[in-house]
Amino acid sequence: MSTPTQAKSDPTGRSEERQGQRPAALFFRAARRRVLAVVLAVGATIHRWLRRYRPYRVLRIELSGTLPEVPHELRLRDFGRRSSAPDLLTLLATLRSAREDPELALVVLDVHGIEAGWGTIQSVRRALLAVAAAGKPVWAYLTQPGTRDYYLASAASRVLLAPAGIFDVTGLASEVVFVKGALDKLGIEAQLARAGRFKAAAEPFTRTDMSPEHRAMAEQLLDDLYEQLVADVAAARATTADAVRAAFTEGPLLAREAVRRGLVDEVAYPDQLRRAIEERCGERAVIELPSYRRRRAWATRRAALDAPTVGVLAVSGVIGGEELPGSRSRTTSWRGFRRELEAMAEDASLAGIVIRVDSPGGSGLASDLMWREVLQARTRKPVLVSMGDVAASGGYYLAAGADHVTAEPATLTGSIGVLAGKPVLRGLYDQLGVTKELVVRGNAGRHSDYVPLDEENLGRLRGEAEAFYAEFVGKVASGRGLTAAAVESVAEGRVWTGRQAMARGLVDALGGIEETLAEMRRRLGVSPESRLALMRRPRERALWRSVAQLASRDALSDVLALVTPILRGERVLAVVPFVLRFVADGAEATRSEAVRAVAALAGAGAALTGAGAALAGGGAALTGTATARAPDAVAFDEDDLARPATLLAAVRSLTRAVREWSAARRAGPLVF
Repeated sequence: MSTPTQAKSDPTGRSEERQGQRPAALFFRAARRRVLAVVLAVGATIHRWLRRYRPYRVLRIELSGTLPEVPHELRLRDFGRRSSAPDLLTLLATLRSAREDPELALVVLDVHGIEAGWGTIQSVRRALLAVAAAGKPVWAYLTQPGTRDYYLASAASRVLLAPAGIFDVTGLASEVVFVKGALDKLGIEAQLARAGRFKAAAEPFTRTDMSPEHRAMAEQLLDDLYEQLVADVAAARATTADAVRAAFTEGPLLAREAVRRGLVDEVAYPDQLRRAIEERCGERAVIELPSYRRRRAWATRRAALDAPTVGVLAVSGVIGGEELPGSRSRTTSWRGFRRELEAMAEDASLAGIVIRVDSPGGSGLASDLMWREVLQARTRKPVLVSMGDVAASGGYYLAAGADHVTAEPATLTGSIGVLAGKPVLRGLYDQLGVTKELVVRGNAGRHSDYVPLDEENLGRLRGEAEAFYAEFVGKVASGRGLTAAAVESVAEGRVWTGRQAMARGLVDALGGIEETLAEMRRRLGVSPESRLALMRRPRERALWRSVAQLASRDALSDVLALVTPILRGERVLAVVPFVLRFVADGAEATRSEAVRAVAALAGAGAALTGAGAALAGGGAALTGTATARAPDAVAFDEDDLARPATLLAAVRSLTRAVREWSAARRAGPLVF
């Protein structure tokens, strides 16, 4: 049997002329680039002479939060919060630029409260290791690290820990919350059918514990992720895997014990770190990330002039027919995805397309329609997929149509299976004193939340799920160059890590965006050392449109994002069962998962207008299918803006936010 890479090298028989352009167009484009290069060189010289920048030697980066796939957009409710960390692509492009910056001698990281997924952390770690390999040491400062914080920081050349800090790195743990008992008390019945023995997304609604298949899958995933964590830390710290396992098992550790075990280089207060930087690089040598990006903007623009341009389309969040509440991307709806992908396919300035997938799936119909759009775009230019933290079920469905698929070793992917069903709220309505009477023609009564499905309609529901599952398997087999039997053996809803998926032919290569771009260079026939400029889609909203949006992403948004397809009438879902809901550690552990779930339940109950829909959404909040996030800071409420003092603070916050937004726009394109 041929390997997936061999089968997918040119599956449609396309030749190189799909990238060809008329000689006249190429001549005028080259002439324009030469003129722009001269203009940029002159502009950079004048700009440097007028601004008289002071020299820098040290780049300081504060890393916290989620490191999102999609850049943060300004929203009114976010004013008053601290500035968000950079998005992932911006951070990786900045570290790529830092590798080649002759003025830079040191990178210093302030790492705290990392909530990013394991795939994101692996991408950042690889970029940090590349910076260190380029002769620029990386220092990381920690106060009270959890496992995520330390995993990222362990890639640094030197790791420092606050003397009174607790080294709260104890390995990995996951938990699954089952709500069948709560739903029974509320009078809610979940009538669900699944295709795939390991499709565990239904179990929180239908069971009170894990099925044997669910537990086996969770154990295998956790084993592989833990093995990756231990191996990466051991390699970075030049110690043995057994020593790392022992430290995690015996943790939490005091700071000096972590030093003794070789997991941390030394303990230090922030002022001692500052003096060490000054002794090494001199005073006033530190530059922050936003300022650094502005300083490098001219060099970045010059590099982008001669570089082929590649479009990057992010699919981040739950997939649906329409844009869903809480979605992190305007392209998680298939209509938005089609609009953007068609525009990129028709754009002659783009040499290729990279789809960055960070999605647990969602609507089965929308996933299938997006898969078709990927096939259509492939007939015009290369379409490669780079997977983020999660690219499973519907997220994997659309990825299977691409020319090439890259995943991080810790990406959660696969989950080739289907879930179908509906909630029955008759018992809840009875408790509330609500009654309904139906007048039905045909079989329309099956869609009512008041009437349970009879055996005939349950059989039809199972048939829908099985038919869609067969389509899913067949399209994966076609896209991956495998037989249906081979796909079936790794399907049935089973979730794999990226490393496990690679061994089973579900992905082509391991790595992140830089490895995907290396494959793009190969397909475009350019030098492996050549630069590529990235153009993101969808384009950033105008400032006033972003500010006008009052809603911010919160716990309720996360809950509604997953339950909305069901409430809108979707019958077939291709969604990953999120079996790995990791228990928090480090400073993050102060925000209890139980408190988050209760807050999400209360928020869902208050926000949804219908009593039945409210309680159904609240039940979903407790299932572990979505990780509800507590707000990082108290944001301004709309009513508060009527108070003069609060209004003044909001204006100041708005000014700062606009300044940061403007600085990001002036920083130039992303170049790898």
